[in-house]
Amino acid sequence: MSLSNYQALDLKKGGEKAAKLFEHIDNECGPGILRLTGDGDAGSASANLTPAMNTWLNSEIIPTRAAALNAIQMEAAQIVLSGSVPGIVPEIEADKLKRRRNERRAQVNAGFYDTHKRDLDDLAEAESEYLVMKTYEGGREARTPSKLLDALVIIGILIPELFMNYRYFFDSIQLGSVALGSAIVAGLGFGFSAYMAGRFWKAFHFYMRPDDPQQRQKGLRMISIAASLLLVSLFAVGAVRYFGVIRQAEEFLALGQVPPNPLLQTSFLLFGNLLVFALGLAVTYLLHDENPLYAEKAEKYEKQKKLVDRIRKKELVDKLTEIDQAYQQDAQKMTARANLMNSKPGYAELREKIGYLMAKDNEVVAMLQDYRGKLCGKLPADKVIVKETGQTIDVPDFAKLGIELYRC
Repeated sequence: MSLSNYQALDLKKGGEKAAKLFEHIDNECGPGILRLTGDGDAGSASANLTPAMNTWLNSEIIPTRAAALNAIQMEAAQIVLSGSVPGIVPEIEADKLKRRRNERRAQVNAGFYDTHKRDLDDLAEAESEYLVMKTYEGGREARTPSKLLDALVIIGILIPELFMNYRYFFDSIQLGSVALGSAIVAGLGFGFSAYMAGRFWKAFHFYMRPDDPQQRQKGLRMISIAASLLLVSLFAVGAVRYFGVIRQAEEFLALGQVPPNPLLQTSFLLFGNLLVFALGLAVTYLLHDENPLYAEKAEKYEKQKKLVDRIRKKELVDKLTEIDQAYQQDAQKMTARANLMNSKPGYAELREKIGYLMAKDNEVVAMLQDYRGKLCGKLPADKVIVKETGQTIDVPDFAKLGIELYRC
């Protein structure tokens, strides 16, 4: 009788039960957030239901449906397997496993979002700021070279500078460690000067905007430091080379040979240094973005995204994977047990009743979907709809969500 009572429920359009559901449309179209049930929520037979849909289902459908499910399970238990093990209804047992899995997933999700709310909020804020800037920049991607790449550019300038300048510092100082240190300092001066000058010229229009004195000061300070480093490095290298040639001139004169021209020899060396400097400046110019603020927003977003992805994998994805693996193992055991019932007397009649139950479930789902369709047609476009994970979705996405009744 329980199954018959469930089958007898009037779910026709315009019927009493339909009227009790559809009378809530105007209320749910009103102001406020529309929160949907989660997959695994206690007291809910399906995910993605509005409060009105869930209340109607629990009050008008679930009591009669639960009685039908219990009657079918009791009938299945009368089919005894080997070892006096009672029979099962595969669909009901599968839903029990699925519901338990989803409850555990919901707990892990809730724990993750509660624990790392600040990190997730920071990511959302960084993403929003980045996307706003991206729109202003015409949708282009920001140039954001890594700090390692910037360091490699400076080192790439330092190494040839060392090869060119070390021996002149050594000839002048006559102490290897001091000469090496001096050559390194001079090379770093060229490197940082090229780096700062390259960034300034790439973002010239950003730093030198006439309506932004703060950025102009920052840009002028940057190019001033770059120019000072370059001049000091050129002076140091030029001085040791010039006086080194002067000292060599005395030796040439003592041997009766024509001494080298100090100015010409120094100019050749400085030209080589400037060539390396110019190459470093050009590489820096190509690597960096014309809008440093856009690059900063992109770097901030990417850094926060990597942080959240790392945390999400460790504390959410890996745990959810373990839950899914345990579910698959339990489902395989349940399927093997269910297969033992195929040849048992009375199982064919039981399958027929399960078919009737599922057919009625389809009617219930159809009514819920009909309600949702009419609700979506009246919801304002800016209605805030929140899923179980806290994710906000729009009306079209809400209309596409699945509705599936648990049989447990």
